[in-house]
Amino acid sequence: MESVNKKVLLIALVLSLFTSILVYVYLSSASSKPAEIDYVNVYVAARTMPAKYKITDSDIKTVKTVKELLNSKAVLIKSEIIGKRLKESIIAGEEILSDRLIDEGKTILSFSMPEGKRALSINVNDQIAVSGLIRPGDFVDIIVSFEKEEVDNGTTTAVYPRITKTLLQNVEILALGQDQVVGDEKLKDELKTVTIAVNQDDVEKFVFASEYGVLRFSLRHADDSAIKDTQGVTREDVVTGKGAYTINSSNAANVIKSADTANKP
Repeated sequence: MESVNKKVLLIALVLSLFTSILVYVYLSSASSKPAEIDYVNVYVAARTMPAKYKITDSDIKTVKTVKELLNSKAVLIKSEIIGKRLKESIIAGEEILSDRLIDEGKTILSFSMPEGKRALSINVNDQIAVSGLIRPGDFVDIIVSFEKEEVDNGTTTAVYPRITKTLLQNVEILALGQDQVVGDEKLKDELKTVTIAVNQDDVEKFVFASEYGVLRFSLRHADDSAIKDTQGVTREDVVTGKGAYTINSSNAANVIKSADTANKP
């Protein structure tokens, strides 16, 4: 009987000790300091900004956010934000995310084209486009040829001779087809259109020439940006009058006068 009491006492002692350990562990964990929270600085909009707005230094500010809650697309480098444009509007306090910014040099032509210029496209063939050897970033001169035209105003008739004239000089090629950057594979495709950058004052001239004249591109050397005054050429500037003649009509009789023979029957 005495041995049984000793066993019961021993078991009670062990259970008491185990319970004490559990209580100690619980109290220790309850009284320990909370785990440290990691924070990071993130850039947010200091004010509401519209689409296509170009971000300046004063348009953004830094705030702290919990690292675990940070958006994976948040831009953490200031230089990658300043000077960029927005794809869409952003309200004050929103994080600046990479997919909300425009890469002006690679995506949208209206941002990458030179200031003060207008983009115009023209249908081309190999003859117009220098056998397809032009590339975005090249510069060309644009030459136009007009046929003879007679304009009768009722009392007199104005005669405009055939003429070929350099219309525009040092014009930048912006794109071939829809491509602002052309890879080797694209060069195998048939070139159908070319987009150029034209001064605003020259837009109407170019459109008129493309509608009523015949255009050609003349590719410039990469280092040549000189502008020269040209008067254009007519037939007389290209060839002499040798072999030419006129036909004068008098009643029903025609008399042919040769350019190199005073009178020719």
